[in-house]
Amino acid sequence: MKKLKLFYNPFSGNKSFKFDLDVCIGIFQEGGYEVHPFRTLHPGDIDTHIATMDPNYDIIVASGGDGTVNIVLNAMMHRGLHIPLGIIPSGTANDFATYLGFKSGEVEDVCRTIVSTNPVDIDLGLVNDSIFFINVCAGGFFTNVSQIVDKDVKNALGSLSYYLKGVEQLPQFRKVPFRITTSEDVIEEDLYFYMIMNSAGTGGFTNLSPEASITDGKFEFIAIKGKPLIEMTPVLMKMLTGEHIHDKNVLYLRDHYFKIECLDPDFKITESTVDGELGPDMPFEIKVIPKAIPVFGKFEKEPKENIIKSLLKSPVKPVKL
Repeated sequence: MKKLKLFYNPFSGNKSFKFDLDVCIGIFQEGGYEVHPFRTLHPGDIDTHIATMDPNYDIIVASGGDGTVNIVLNAMMHRGLHIPLGIIPSGTANDFATYLGFKSGEVEDVCRTIVSTNPVDIDLGLVNDSIFFINVCAGGFFTNVSQIVDKDVKNALGSLSYYLKGVEQLPQFRKVPFRITTSEDVIEEDLYFYMIMNSAGTGGFTNLSPEASITDGKFEFIAIKGKPLIEMTPVLMKMLTGEHIHDKNVLYLRDHYFKIECLDPDFKITESTVDGELGPDMPFEIKVIPKAIPVFGKFEKEPKENIIKSLLKSPVKPVKL
């Protein structure tokens, strides 16, 4: 019998995944997998468990929010485990799972997809050669919202809590000088905030990076320029439809390498966020690790030629740090 490791966070989102656990195990067993569940109890226990567990699993599944997925992902990559990853969205925003075509609350559909489809090798981001991310690395105003929203408010209001907390920050907004270095250029620009995207969405916005592909070896850099706040309103509205990337007030770049430096020594929000979790302070470097890990999903959004290339590509050796 094949083996499946299931990591789940009982505290994610509305804490309802425990009621779906039996459904998940039943579907996985029907699919021919012996299921070994692991319930996270405290910070660090997933990392410790993955660092010492039997590496001979056929699938690893993470149930939780983007933060839980990031923890499992980093522990796998640091262990050198090139094992197919399944993601069950049970957190607040579930941005990357949404991009994969998975909906929160539709656990049965997600589990059946995991046991009945082939995974696709997708790109990952690597920050300062030490921290991996699967969806987004961001900085500036707005981007620390996930850290400062009260957990109970986040669970009660979901994505709405991010928007409300973001609006609270508007009076503090001021333009901040940044230096963005890519593999081909160096750009200095006053910005409010920036996002380096692997998939199309974050923070509940699903079209922030409409041209993104998780298999093309490049990330999208999207930043709001430091223009008068009155000019931000139409840009924010365009973010709902994906039209903002062509706006004159948006800095849009595509590359496989970025170095981010803040040129204002008095700017206090120096930390980044990595998949919604606290990341390193600026300056930092980001590299794309192409085809780094196989992931299950509904890949209708991905260009067919990228999927075909990914399925035909031989497995990539695990990244050694």
